[in-house]
Amino acid sequence: MHLNKIGYVFVMNRDNGDLKNVWRLIDNVNSVKSIDPRTGELIGRNEPKPGERMLLCPWLLGARSWNHGAYSPQTGLWYTNTMEACNEVVSKKDDPTSLKPINALSLGVGDLKTVAPPTGKPLGRLAARDPVTGKMKWSVDYEIPALGSVLTTGGGLVFNADVDGHIYAYDADNGSVLWQFSAGSGTRGGPISYSIAGKQYVAVPTGLGSLAVGFMASAFPRIKEIPAGAALVVFALD
Repeated sequence: MHLNKIGYVFVMNRDNGDLKNVWRLIDNVNSVKSIDPRTGELIGRNEPKPGERMLLCPWLLGARSWNHGAYSPQTGLWYTNTMEACNEVVSKKDDPTSLKPINALSLGVGDLKTVAPPTGKPLGRLAARDPVTGKMKWSVDYEIPALGSVLTTGGGLVFNADVDGHIYAYDADNGSVLWQFSAGSGTRGGPISYSIAGKQYVAVPTGLGSLAVGFMASAFPRIKEIPAGAALVVFALD
């Protein structure tokens, strides 16, 4: 499985890399009309036109951040966090001589504005999908996209944490909330599970940071008010 920034998932044969399927991960994608599931060819590219304002979805951060999802062999589902947001963009040509040689960030735009997607307000989503077909079995929406990774366990649980500092345990089959805890600060890393002397534990690192958090304030301004203090919280599973 391979994910790209324009909101599609490529399903490939793990032995030889042959493409098996392509499916859309989020609702709002207009950078291309579709992708050929046999060849991976981009169909109907929405090319920016210099000097013209246009809507591009997903936004600059893509359909998801770098945080990984989790696959459960028991349910056959893949669980991942996604983002629904778009940009209004006015593209321009860059003058290479004006760029700084170190740490230069060139986006090729004269104006970049974050806006709500056509389907409604910007949001985050935890989705449970068939990894081959992309069919979604259940989902949970968040006011602000979750930036941590997802953990699923052999006991039928899915652990996820949001940027408000809430840690959740969901039923892996239907997404119902089985347990939650307020850690006091948002999560950027991901939970892990381990065992000591036959006892299972789940550890969750908290604390916000990274360039992504700063950029997200344009679509989710409340993220600037969320505590960023870091801690490692560990729970024992009964």
